[in-house]
Amino acid sequence: MLSENSKSAAQCYLVVRMMTERSVNKEKKSRIRDPLLVTQRQNEIVKGAIKVFKEKGFHVSTVRDIGEAAGLTQGTLYNYVRSKEDILFLVCDQLVQNYQDAVKAAIQDETDPGRRLTAALRSVVLTMEANQEDLLLLYQEVHALERVALRAVLHRVGEFIDDFNKLLEDCRAKDLLDFPDTRLGAEIITFLPVIVALRRWSLARHPDQIGVIEGLVDFMRRGLGLKTSPADKGHA
Repeated sequence: MLSENSKSAAQCYLVVRMMTERSVNKEKKSRIRDPLLVTQRQNEIVKGAIKVFKEKGFHVSTVRDIGEAAGLTQGTLYNYVRSKEDILFLVCDQLVQNYQDAVKAAIQDETDPGRRLTAALRSVVLTMEANQEDLLLLYQEVHALERVALRAVLHRVGEFIDDFNKLLEDCRAKDLLDFPDTRLGAEIITFLPVIVALRRWSLARHPDQIGVIEGLVDFMRRGLGLKTSPADKGHA
């Protein structure tokens, strides 16, 4: 499901795009003003598009294919998107938002900075491991986005990096982190877990898949020089 932040970014982008289309009639304009209907339809479109893109790839897929997979007619679908590129934007934006949502859920009950960071690292690795196909789709097809849409998706990725930068800064403030450059650290730890998808052809042969996940988490913790805080000793 699209989160509140994701809905805001996605709807803002698509409304701007729709407003530039003089061919959009008054009926369509009135429909797109219903936020609940827009959210529902966008969720249906994203779900259908992911299925179709995985099966056929972005370039071969048609809007008709996506509409059929989403259970929508082409006429209905065009009330909410202008083109197949708009649909790809919704998909990419949602996939990145999924990682943000997973991290927020993982740390919401943690107060200790060290445990929060560890929980966030584990959450990202687990989410990427569980959604390898979606992650590969993102990396394979994001280049097809138009410039404005690509900037919007990269802004979403930037928010994801900012989330981790804040977690690292909190650890530094408590003297729990040796790595001095929190921004660089955030760039590294938001990219490194992608290995579970990009190198899955090799990692799939590893005899201990849980060990792969925990090994990645431990590797990042050690690389950052994350220390065990007094409050964390019972959770190590």
